[in-house]
Amino acid sequence: DGCPLLRMALALALLSAEASALVSTSHNGRFAPALGLRRAGPLLSSTAAALELQRSAESTADAIQRKLARIRELRPTEQSPEVQQKLWESAGLLPMYKVSGSVTGEPSFTQLFSHETWSAYTGKSPFRRWLRTGVTWRHSTVLASVWPICLSLSLWSFCVASLPARFLPRTSPLPLTAMGSAIGLLLVFRVNNLYGRVAEARLLWGRAVFLCRQAAQTVATALLFDTSLPAERAPASHAAASKVCRYLAAFPWELNAKLTGKGDGVGKTRGLRPGEDTDILRVLLPAEEVDFIGQARSRPLLLLGAMRRQLHAQLRVGTLHPMVYRKLEEDLKELDLVVGGCERVFSSPVPPTMSRHVIRCMLLWLLGLPAVLAGSMSPAHISLWVFLVSYIFVGIEEVGVQVEQPFEITPMTRLCNVIMLNLEEALAMPPPAEASEQGGGADE
Repeated sequence: DGCPLLRMALALALLSAEASALVSTSHNGRFAPALGLRRAGPLLSSTAAALELQRSAESTADAIQRKLARIRELRPTEQSPEVQQKLWESAGLLPMYKVSGSVTGEPSFTQLFSHETWSAYTGKSPFRRWLRTGVTWRHSTVLASVWPICLSLSLWSFCVASLPARFLPRTSPLPLTAMGSAIGLLLVFRVNNLYGRVAEARLLWGRAVFLCRQAAQTVATALLFDTSLPAERAPASHAAASKVCRYLAAFPWELNAKLTGKGDGVGKTRGLRPGEDTDILRVLLPAEEVDFIGQARSRPLLLLGAMRRQLHAQLRVGTLHPMVYRKLEEDLKELDLVVGGCERVFSSPVPPTMSRHVIRCMLLWLLGLPAVLAGSMSPAHISLWVFLVSYIFVGIEEVGVQVEQPFEITPMTRLCNVIMLNLEEALAMPPPAEASEQGGGADE
């Protein structure tokens, strides 16, 4: 009794024993409220709760599927030459100069190739392929573009070759030979750069298809079809999944509209005005949100921002795992880079000085060609050969011009439909076996 240290040690031992008893009973749930301890949220492990969650997910997925079906009624799903020609005309473009195969039905870069398309393109014998190419020559987009130039040069050569010999000084062909070699190098360099732009544009859209598919699958798995979600969080999670998927469905169409523009008369195209062409947005989003996004300078970027806000909200409430959120954020960042890449390719052409220099060099060469050929054959033959040489060289330059704006020939409408198909597949309800395995993972 006289030792204060002994009394203190006994008191601490009694308190420790009582605390251990309280903690042990709190595991049974009797004293947990009194101690302020919270038990983990109840999992949807019962059959009734799991079925209710599955019905809610199925209802959300069906609602999105119906909206995607309405978009198909607004935009073409086939890729025939007639459909492509109407798309070009609505954008104020001239199909006869760029849409190859619009008359003959031959395969074109403006469509996505299938097995049937490859068979029609390279499945024939070489003789039949060459014969078909020669027969359809009159419908060539290159010929339609360059024949007035070639005809003008041919008439010029006929006039020069018809002059009396005293008006035509003797000229060596060596200068024109050297000029031809330099012009050939210029043409190759220019066309290679221009076809690099086509490859980059197609690569950017291929990246967009992959990222939209990956984001949709991840969102559907984590926020829509996850049967381990707490019952009180499931409605908000399903609503967030629905919004993100609707934003993903609108994203490619708005990017397509931004890069295609709007027709403003024959051969004229302009950018979209605020509030213009919002029919797809009105199918997918509320009216207030459509009005807000429709006024933006870059609608695709606003859609990405809306997706980020939805995913961040699910992260804050604990529905979305931080690792899953990080992966989705990386996908949205890559989509942001896709938009930036498309804007860069669209707004920055190959320096026009190069194109003008190539044209001026070819003019000097082709205008001087009849002076070298004069006297070697009749004026009619000289005129014919100048026409053919002009067709080859001017045609090479025109091929580059046709692909310089790569988004005019990239099949963006078809790629938008591919993204929609991927969304539908991502939102398809998993079979019962997969759902039961996912729900029974906790028991294993």
